Amino acid sequence: MKTLAAYIATEIERELRAGVWKHCAIYEKELQRIWPLDEKDREAKITQFAKEYGFRLVFYKEDLCAIFDKEPLSN
Repeated sequence: MKTLAAYIATEIERELRAGVWKHCAIYEKELQRIWPLDEKDREAKITQFAKEYGFRLVFYKEDLCAIFDKEPLSN
């Protein structure tokens, strides 16, 4: 999971520097490596992963992808 988190962070930072999208999409093929399709509470587990690594799950569609962005800083 650390490898996935590092990849997401790198992609978000790269996009921020380029001034384009500020998110990272991870497609189903990659998601299944950690969270099989038949896993109970899959979306909740992906959401928890995002929170643990300072991201936010902003979109999830089974059989398609999960889109992450950076968790906004609290004031």
